[in-house]
Amino acid sequence: MMRILGLDIATTTGFAWYEPGSPLSTICTGLIKASGENAEDKAASIAQQMVSLLRNDRPDFIAIEQPMRNVVSFKKTKQTLAGPVEENTINPNALQLSSITGAVIGIIAAYKIPWETIPSATWRKHFLGMGRSPGFDRAAWKRAAVERCRTFKIQVKNADAAEAVGIAMAGEACQRFKQLAMRAA
Repeated sequence: MMRILGLDIATTTGFAWYEPGSPLSTICTGLIKASGENAEDKAASIAQQMVSLLRNDRPDFIAIEQPMRNVVSFKKTKQTLAGPVEENTINPNALQLSSITGAVIGIIAAYKIPWETIPSATWRKHFLGMGRSPGFDRAAWKRAAVERCRTFKIQVKNADAAEAVGIAMAGEACQRFKQLAMRAA
């Protein structure tokens, strides 16, 4: 049987080991936590932990949540001595996420493991039955992933691990994985 490693990459990266065709309750999950002062340190920390993870157990395929391809700016009110001032800013985590994802993909490529990035709307539609729903915020998506895992009796420590389950399961539907599975059969 082929095994898929699903990754929800962030400073706390959730991972899930999924073997298509096996009972869903056998999916194993875990977390990797980045350490460091800046994005580069955190990327290096996650990369080193990925080496340990892959050295201990090698998947046949890795499915990764695709990081956002754009940086969204928003207005933020800052209190100054002269009073409130509105300024444009971005979420610095969006920039950090690309660094961490790049470091992980570099490790995966060095191990020559086939991989695919999956947009969040795609894996959510596959796993939760809905891709984008009005009124759903980040917290609601995370709760929905945890609840779905509970329904399937999959043990998860938090929403990052639950989302990794959804990503791993969506990985089975990727064209690259299907071709790999056909060649292995």
